[in-house]
Amino acid sequence: MLGTTVAVASVLALAGWSLYALVERSLVGEVDSTLIARARFLASTVDQQGEDLDVEFTDFAMAEFRPEERGAFLQLSLARGDVLCRSPSLGARTLELGVIEEGPTVRWIDMPAGSRGRQVTLPFRPELSEPVGTATEGASLALVLARDARDVDRALSTLRVLLVAVGLVTLAVAAAMLVWVVRRSVRPVAIVAKRISTIAEDDLAIQLEVADVPAELMPVVQRVNELLARLGIAFARERAFSDDVAHELRTPLAGLRTTLEVAATRRRDADEYAKTIRESTAIVGQLQDVVDRLLQLARLDSMRSATEAKPCDLAELIVATWEPFAERALSRGLQVDFRLEQPLEVELDQELLGLVLRNLHDNAVAYADEGGRVRIALRRLDERTVRIEVANSGSRIGPEEAASATQRFWRGDAARADTGLHCGLGLALVERATRALGGSLRLRSQTGGEFVAEVSLPADESA
Repeated sequence: MLGTTVAVASVLALAGWSLYALVERSLVGEVDSTLIARARFLASTVDQQGEDLDVEFTDFAMAEFRPEERGAFLQLSLARGDVLCRSPSLGARTLELGVIEEGPTVRWIDMPAGSRGRQVTLPFRPELSEPVGTATEGASLALVLARDARDVDRALSTLRVLLVAVGLVTLAVAAAMLVWVVRRSVRPVAIVAKRISTIAEDDLAIQLEVADVPAELMPVVQRVNELLARLGIAFARERAFSDDVAHELRTPLAGLRTTLEVAATRRRDADEYAKTIRESTAIVGQLQDVVDRLLQLARLDSMRSATEAKPCDLAELIVATWEPFAERALSRGLQVDFRLEQPLEVELDQELLGLVLRNLHDNAVAYADEGGRVRIALRRLDERTVRIEVANSGSRIGPEEAASATQRFWRGDAARADTGLHCGLGLALVERATRALGGSLRLRSQTGGEFVAEVSLPADESA
């Protein structure tokens, strides 16, 4: 409001100054026109007869030139400056001719009474009523006529007072109206803000009413409602995630506690203690796997794990990340089929890509059917994209369920019995890490057929 008021005041000041300048120019122009016309008329009454000048206004009978008036002055001079005659109102004073030009010259002067005046200097040659020797032109004369401009100054002074008064009143009224309009306009904003303040953190399902919201605020309210909906979904997901974490940690912790309590009930031989330690170690390994994957997801979610692209051979990386799972695959009788396009060198973050590959290999070996098949393929789709496929036979989920496999702690019900140490975080990690690499993950599955994970990555060929 302060800025708008200053802007209005500036506009009013500029408009008032422009109006004042136009009026002043008009009034002074009228005075100048009158003076010039009067000077021309008086100059026309001057004749030259031989060496003498016949000046018809020398008696100065006109009231405007009386001594007591002192509102107008008249002076007739030679062009070189000698005064021939002056009006009674001028007394012994002499008016300065100033610069003599071809036509009349008008300028401001100081009047004897201390006020301002306008003076016109008109150079002319009188008409010859009789020849002057061989001369064909009359003498060069200058008629100087001055008039008091107090009327103009009074009019301009009155105009200044009126403009200032009207401007101040207009500014005050405009400011008051502005305050009223702004307060009335922001009232809906205050209402919406009050409604927002009533929303509790545990009840984000509430939506702001839009029935009585002005059209200008409608986009804001709609965006706030969309934000509340997203926050509600995010909070619900976080609560579900916390419940899942508690459930996943509770089961191995309960198993570990039971194992240790059973072992502590009585003295046992060394073999039984060794078996108990192995079982406890396996459970601790399960807990460590859950915690490690949760930490990896947290780092990826917060983007604290900055990617660092380095040249690498994808085929070599795939083979290297498969080696820790080769023995497990052999023990389950799995047939492994590598279809790797070589050489295929790209620049990617090897640590993140290794995380993706290890989780895909682990998922394929764990969920493939006994004596089944694991297929690992690598090929370049075009100059900018490569695709990695990791598939396993014996899938126990259908196409609809495959889309949910990247949810954290999600596992198909039919596959839960054989998950072993799997906690349902592997594909969630794959999906998040793939996005961090700038790629995408696509899952395809057919019950009893193959479960296929397709990872598409942006990868320009390295030099």
